[in-house]
Parts: sequence; structure tokens; C-alpha cells
Amino acid sequence: MSIAMGIDFGGTKVLAGVVDLDSGEVLATAKKKTDAGDSADQMMNRLYSVAEEAAEKAKVAVADLRGIGVGLAGQVDTERGVLLGAPNLSQSTVDLPMAALLTRRFEIPANLRNDVQVAAIGEAAFGAGRGHPDFVCVFVGTGIGGAIVHNGALVSGAAGAAGEIGHMVIHANGRICGCGGRGHLEAYASRTAITKAVLGELKRGQKSVLSDVLTGVEDTPGGTAIRSGDLAKAVRADDELAIDIVHEAGRYLGYGLASVINLLNPPRIILGGGVIEAIELFFQVAERTARRESLATSARSVTIVPSALGDNAGVVGAAMLNASNAVASV
Repeated sequence: MSIAMGIDFGGTKVLAGVVDLDSGEVLATAKKKTDAGDSADQMMNRLYSVAEEAAEKAKVAVADLRGIGVGLAGQVDTERGVLLGAPNLSQSTVDLPMAALLTRRFEIPANLRNDVQVAAIGEAAFGAGRGHPDFVCVFVGTGIGGAIVHNGALVSGAAGAAGEIGHMVIHANGRICGCGGRGHLEAYASRTAITKAVLGELKRGQKSVLSDVLTGVEDTPGGTAIRSGDLAKAVRADDELAIDIVHEAGRYLGYGLASVINLLNPPRIILGGGVIEAIELFFQVAERTARRESLATSARSVTIVPSALGDNAGVVGAAMLNASNAVASV
């Protein structure tokens, strides 16, 4: 059996899994919270620890695996294996030679890519993209990331950052994004944006069952986004504030998707991430808005589906960076 380690390093958690590269089966996982205040050393120690824990649960040694793949919520130099910057992970960590450090620690090959790019690789091999040579992946979590697969290959772009739908400008001179830009989609439809919107309304005196779960959020170092599960519970409880804000965020996501549909005319869009998985209403509003706001012919030709691999998409895709049959890049 050919097995490798896949690690999905997102804005709120780092999830590691030992993956069977032939079947896509995740044999064991381990998870730790992330901290936006981490130094480079702290970030690497978190990676080492979660990788070792996942390997221990799978009853294998990390050194015996085919390799380690890491998907990160940030900009990555894939060729050099360097994390260039990650606004939702650590404001201070730039130009971190992560692949070299992982190889030095575990003495096996290490690769890294943007987190949604590796999720797209996982979906192409074993999920909602299987059998579909052309699709766009959009994942909504702490931030919003995207990836483009065309003719069966991942489109990287000139700097390896193609598909960053979260940083598409949807509102001129709008809200400040975590990256420092203004009016980006991520500032309107991510879980972080939803959290800020809820906190703002609570300050204005709006009543919501979310007031308890968000107590002290603004005092947390680095900030904390509301958990997707808590938001989903509030929606199911017919909480007016939660429903209104999910509708708003879903509409903004739909505007971003409409632009993608008009620009690329993709036959398939795969939506994933914690917010999409937890809240069906969010998916429904985004899809309805995307179809309404895009050109009619393009809207009729696109299929919009949820991720098939769910939380494991990034783990499976990251592990596939070590597979001979992984999606190629152009």
C-alpha cells in the first residue's frame, strides 16, 4: 500500500491525515487549533506535532511514508517549497522554507501548495471533480479560497496564485480584507466576515442566541471566527440575526461566483469548506444569486455542487502531492 501524509493548515485548525494514495482513504487523522499569533517556529512545531500524532494513530512512522504534502491558506512558492505569506495564519510569517524544514525533520520529501488548490486535487482524484476535466473549486472558511482545473490540470498562474476568488474586488472602497486590500469578497462572505457582522449587530442591541458563544471573541489574541456548527444551530433555531447575516454573506458569495461564471464559463463549480458544509441555506442563497447575476447562457451551463470529500478534501489533496497520478499543474 502506498501511503503519504496530508496536512491542511487553515485559519482555525491544522488537520493531518495518513492517506492511502490508491483509494483516497484517510487511515488516521489528528487535529490542533491554529493561532494567528504564532511565530515561524511555533507554526512549524505545530506541524511536526500534528504529523507525528496522525502517524502514531495510523501505526506508522512518518519517516516510512512516501512523503508529506501541506496545503496552506496563503501564498506559496511551490517550486521552492516556501510559504510567502498567510494573512489568516500569521501576520509575521513570511518567506518560510517549510518544505525544507519538514524534510530535515522527517527525512522524507515534502511539498506545499495553497490549501484550496490541494483541495481541488483531492476532489479531482476522489471527489466531486472526479471524471470532470474542467471545474472551479471555492472553499469558504476563515477566509475564501479558490482553484481552477482546466483540461485535467490545475491552473497555477504566473505566480502560482491563480483562483484567488476571495480577493476578487466586489465592492469599490469597501471593507478592509485580512490581506490589507479593500472590498474583497473574503471581507463579506467568509466566516470571519460573518463573525464581524454578528458582533456589530450584537453591539447595536440585536438579540441572538449567538451572543453567548461570541462572548470575549474580540479579546482573543489574533481574533476568533464563530464556529460553523454554532452558526448552523442558530439558523436551525430560526435566529433572525443569524439568518439575515447568512443571507447577506450568501448573496455576496453569489456575486463572486457570478463573476467567475461570466469570466471562465466553467461547466462545474465545487463549493466546500466549513460554512458550506454546515449551512445548507448559505449554499442555496449563493447558488441562487450566482445564477441570477451571471449571464443566462453561462448560468444554464454550469453545475454547482458541494464538495464530496468534505473536511478531508485538503488532507487527501495534500497527500496526493506525493502521488504519481496527482493532477498536473499548468
